[in-house]
Amino acid sequence: MITILTALVLAAGGYGDFRARAENSWPDPAGITQNKWLGSSLVSYQRLRFQRGMWSAVFITEKDQGEQWADLVTAGVGYSNLQRFTAAAGWLQVQFAHGLLLSHPGPWSGADPLELSKTPAWRLRLKPVESPGASDARPLTGVAAQYSFNGVTLSGVAGWSRIDPGTSGLHRSFSETENRGIVDQKLAAARVGWGPAGISFACVRQTGGSAADTSSRAAADFVFETQNSSLTGEVAADFDSTFNFMVSAGTFQSGIRHALTVSRYTGNWVRSAGEFGTSHLIGAGYGLRWHAAQGVTLDAGALVLDREEDDTFKAGIQLTERIRSRTNLTQRLKLTATQQENTLRAQVTASWSPYPDFTLSLKVPAAFYRSTSDPDENGTGVEVRLKHSPVPALDITVSAAASDTDGWNSRVYAYSLSFPGEFGSKALYNSSVLLQTEVSVHISDSATLRVKAGWFNMQNAVSIGSGSSETQGSSRTSAGMQLDWEF
Repeated sequence: MITILTALVLAAGGYGDFRARAENSWPDPAGITQNKWLGSSLVSYQRLRFQRGMWSAVFITEKDQGEQWADLVTAGVGYSNLQRFTAAAGWLQVQFAHGLLLSHPGPWSGADPLELSKTPAWRLRLKPVESPGASDARPLTGVAAQYSFNGVTLSGVAGWSRIDPGTSGLHRSFSETENRGIVDQKLAAARVGWGPAGISFACVRQTGGSAADTSSRAAADFVFETQNSSLTGEVAADFDSTFNFMVSAGTFQSGIRHALTVSRYTGNWVRSAGEFGTSHLIGAGYGLRWHAAQGVTLDAGALVLDREEDDTFKAGIQLTERIRSRTNLTQRLKLTATQQENTLRAQVTASWSPYPDFTLSLKVPAAFYRSTSDPDENGTGVEVRLKHSPVPALDITVSAAASDTDGWNSRVYAYSLSFPGEFGSKALYNSSVLLQTEVSVHISDSATLRVKAGWFNMQNAVSIGSGSSETQGSSRTSAGMQLDWEF
């Protein structure tokens, strides 16, 4: 289907890009060998983005391991008239201000203490989704529009979505497929902004399954910025006495950037996102970045979360040095502590680039886990990566990583040779080895073909993984390819 659409787009004129990806791994997991899943182990993804004048469009198809072909199909169109009028329809990606009142798809990960030196991003975003992760389990389908005139901005979203009762977004087994989209969700939201401030309102109604719920909430947001400082925040409340807020202040002066952020997010609202990536009664984070000297940067931060389940403390410090313009050295420490367990992670990374087309990297991670209920664990690892471009049209990367840990809790992380648009990290634990290679061929100025392969082995393991994802034997092999083409 994407191929046919691409041909039609080329015939119509305009510009855009096309991405096609296919990946597989061996041996097959238990979900396939035991006939629990309906599809094959092949993973595929295609995306077509197109723009002509003020109009744009995005088409996506995707299947995860075990799903049937083109399990996910999304499409969206957008229109933008010199930033005065913007509209979108189809599968949407939206955010008002900091997302306390309205955000989809929300943050992908929790707070990193080394990223707290910047005030959180303030956005007015109404656009078609451009990645499958925003539509897998809980897509937002509908229409959105925004109009600006004389300093006043009016934004509105109307959605009618069929979502899953869970959040995995996987439709591999008969029960997962049967429950797909059984929850009916209707959403209406609007925002009025004037200058640096705005007020907004949202109502969400869900029926079907066990997720029946209706909620309404209102919010006020602001952002004040100067050349060297910023103050931003959002306050939101519903009619059931739930109250959330976020306020952050930051400055940059004399080579030092730092920020203090305080927030509350109960996690009770659908289509919303809080600061720090998890629910908390109150949270406070402080971070700084200091350019101590030429080629020397210090990042540090600390975060405290008061949570109903378990209070959390996170801290981190990182020193990055550029030595003689060809070598980079990074030293990092991160601590995550709760009332039940503590994990300290350390990492030293060095990279050497004697020539523009040659880079050799070395990473040595370590982890130390302590718990009041589980055995203590320690773990170390090492990773070597080489990237070389023997000719301008060819990039070759090889990587070797190994770990020696007491278990999963002391796992270390290796860089994953991922394609553009993929998450690039791999957890290693026990006595494991990960070998990878990737070759990129620049077919032309507008087209690149990438091919990669990997081999993972865990010493003395009878199987890897658990449940339907479990594979027999001590090793897994993977391979994939991706084509990126601009037109």
